[in-house]
Amino acid sequence: MSEAQALIREGREPSAAATARDAPKHWSLAPSAWPGTQTTVPYPARAWRAQARLQVLRTWQEHLQRLSHYDPGHEYEADWTTDADYQEDGVRLYRYSDEGVLVMPHGSFHSWLVHLMVRTLCLVLGHRVCREPDLHCPDGVSEALEQLTASGEPRTRRASDVAVMPESWTLREARERTVAERIIRLDRGDSAPELVIEVLSRTNDSKDFHDNLELYAALGIPEYIIVDSGEFSDAPCMWLFRLDDKESVYRMVNRGTTLTACGISMRIIDAPVDGDVPVFQCRNTNGNWQDHEGQLRMATVLDMLELLLPQDMRRDVVASLGEYWEQTGMPEDAKEIAAAIVRDPQSWRSLLVEPEGRASDADRSPPLRDTSPS
Repeated sequence: MSEAQALIREGREPSAAATARDAPKHWSLAPSAWPGTQTTVPYPARAWRAQARLQVLRTWQEHLQRLSHYDPGHEYEADWTTDADYQEDGVRLYRYSDEGVLVMPHGSFHSWLVHLMVRTLCLVLGHRVCREPDLHCPDGVSEALEQLTASGEPRTRRASDVAVMPESWTLREARERTVAERIIRLDRGDSAPELVIEVLSRTNDSKDFHDNLELYAALGIPEYIIVDSGEFSDAPCMWLFRLDDKESVYRMVNRGTTLTACGISMRIIDAPVDGDVPVFQCRNTNGNWQDHEGQLRMATVLDMLELLLPQDMRRDVVASLGEYWEQTGMPEDAKEIAAAIVRDPQSWRSLLVEPEGRASDADRSPPLRDTSPS
């Protein structure tokens, strides 16, 4: 048994025999069992959204007309809906709990967590993060490790969940890589990834902790992270392995919910609501924890403000507010702040003074544009 394997077994290694919590799966894996039009939509959960939409009713109606399917009483966003009959690619199904909280149905969320990790890493590292790269390995490496196919041939291709490539692989625009752009010919001299990440599933934990541990070390990949989402265990966890150049083996250097790899801090924390994927975040250059869905929420609030504010104020207010939240992090009550700004646009500056001194340090605040009438 290697040193890394021994260290793992001293901690909490997920069990391949673990079973998922009993609940319907997301529709990308099986037909949803959640009721469609019977889904309860409590008033408190929708009051702010409804109030805002009434003020931009024509724009909202045009948005609904562009949907492939619409049922009154449900919510439709770019990446989620409460309508089980919608079922568009890339859109997740949520339901409202009895307390009026949006909840994602239980089930395997491996693919969605990988998606969120890629998008979040791109926020900090740029668009050199690749989802499910097609790694072509030299025959000799697989032969030496005795990693063979059922027919006895060397296994020369691997598809890890996430790879952080060298900066020379950075895309100029924010988009998904094509199939061709995900091909990495390590057998023909392509640069190895700087970091590879694997997310455990019920059937792959043994491979990730053993076969891939040996393979990625032999390929010279500097860092390797294994992520347990918590779906089949008690809580999320990550393991970080770093390459020992002298011996060409990995040493486990950290295990827990927060670690540093590729020069940045990253963490995985429990989902804010039961049944959702855990939150994966990276610390940005301002020192704030950042994640893809948080950026989407901030964009949604700012877009709504831009629609509702008077035309002579909207651009400067939205830009200043965006800069401020980028530096300090978006507060939990961002929607309430936005609603208050809409009610009294001229008092928007005072609304940035947050409780318990979060905004009291003037050095943390960006210069706010003056939108007062001259």
